[in-house]
Amino acid sequence: MRNFYIKKLGSQELGSPKADGSVSRGRYIYVTKAYENFFPYLSITVTNDNVLIPVIPPFSDEKIYSTFVYHNDKFNVPNGTRDEFRLYLNRNLDPDRSYFRVDDIVVFERIETGTPVPLYVLYRFNATDVFYADLAARIEASPIKGGHALAGDELGFIPQREINIDEAVVVIPEEVMKVAVTQQEEVLAGEEQNIEDTRGASLFNSDSFRDFVLLAYGYKCAITGKVIGYKNLLNLEAAHIQPKAQAGTFLPCNGIALCRDMHWAFDKGFITLSDDLKIIVHEEMQKSILMEYADQKIYTPVDPYFQPEKKFLKHHRENIFGLFLYSGSIRSLQ
Repeated sequence: MRNFYIKKLGSQELGSPKADGSVSRGRYIYVTKAYENFFPYLSITVTNDNVLIPVIPPFSDEKIYSTFVYHNDKFNVPNGTRDEFRLYLNRNLDPDRSYFRVDDIVVFERIETGTPVPLYVLYRFNATDVFYADLAARIEASPIKGGHALAGDELGFIPQREINIDEAVVVIPEEVMKVAVTQQEEVLAGEEQNIEDTRGASLFNSDSFRDFVLLAYGYKCAITGKVIGYKNLLNLEAAHIQPKAQAGTFLPCNGIALCRDMHWAFDKGFITLSDDLKIIVHEEMQKSILMEYADQKIYTPVDPYFQPEKKFLKHHRENIFGLFLYSGSIRSLQ
């Protein structure tokens, strides 16, 4: 079954466009609380809780990340007044800050991907489009006023876009990077707190973690500098430095792009990394093929934001390195 959220855009959310096309404030799509479950869950107790949402825009097959925010200071800040959900329109999703117009009707189609955050395919319709009148009528008949409606298979008249999600080019807009950098800094500053309980730890999930890490490493293994692949079918994975099972986080600085063999060796503790990002091979593996990479520095992203965080590297050295001694044979690597 197809699932749709229908929204008629207003002037306020689009930055109150002027006659010359300029806008006076940021642009976003307001999401009614009545239909908040169409989008990923956000906490009422975390001030301005937010998550990164992958969106396929109407004009391309790119997978563009956007920030979905629950502005909830009414419940958490003295004299706070806001209690609303917004999907912010960055410059990649809203070219020239003018792609979306007042009274346009946008339709989000939710595509389940098996992760906590679905993929959203976005359609846009204006008054000249053949489907506009039908969508407007559905909004008018909706029990929720203000330009919102939900629909399912009855919206099947909208042609389903043939998008190969696995081959979609990942785009991380500048505005999204700024949000991610700020929240990562706040998380890492929480030295005395459990990393998972710190503000911003929920910004990422398994999908966005993978997308950010692989893009940062240029879709190549940080150790071998190589990859086997066809289009977006790659022998490459986003490896956690501090495992999720040991309170690791989905923050990109807790990730390294590794081919499957090296990911396995890293997770089993055959190898680890020094603080200066050189490969350390366990003493029991001195005659293995891993010695080809001993003392070599891994390839690292240019952007400091993606550099492996030292506290996670320390955890790996102290808790993962040598783990293979307790979990099975090492014959396959000899």
